[in-house]
Amino acid sequence: MAVLCLRDGVVTSMTVRLVAGDSRGTSSRVAPGLDGLDSVMAALSAWPRSGPGDESGDWTRHRAFPATGTCFQRDVWRALCEIAPGETITYGELAERIGRPRAARAIGQAVGANPWAPLVPCHRVVAGDGSLGGYAGGTVIKVALLALEGIERKQN
Repeated sequence: MAVLCLRDGVVTSMTVRLVAGDSRGTSSRVAPGLDGLDSVMAALSAWPRSGPGDESGDWTRHRAFPATGTCFQRDVWRALCEIAPGETITYGELAERIGRPRAARAIGQAVGANPWAPLVPCHRVVAGDGSLGGYAGGTVIKVALLALEGIERKQN
């Protein structure tokens, strides 16, 4: 189930929840006038094998991605898009990737503020000790998303 939050016709956030049950009869149609969201909905239905429709793989460049977040948060979200499906990295490794090696805790906060999970794959970031770490949608969802990518993890 995808939930899009709109303000004056602009997407301000999007969340996806995995739910048990049959997906037949669901629709990925988007209301007219929400430019760009048709490709987002199509990607959600094909996730995790989908990308934003360009070579970058960076959902933060998609025209429907909300213009929210600090420069630091947006740097983190872009770096999340570089983590390949089926891979995980630690918060510390992500901090290194963006050139802020001492910012692992701030990375965790930025990861938690990700407005487009799972397309911007914050679920692929784990704690430095190998444990699951947190997830805004709950660790049960994080485990399920990782399992869909072939990564077996147990809840903390």
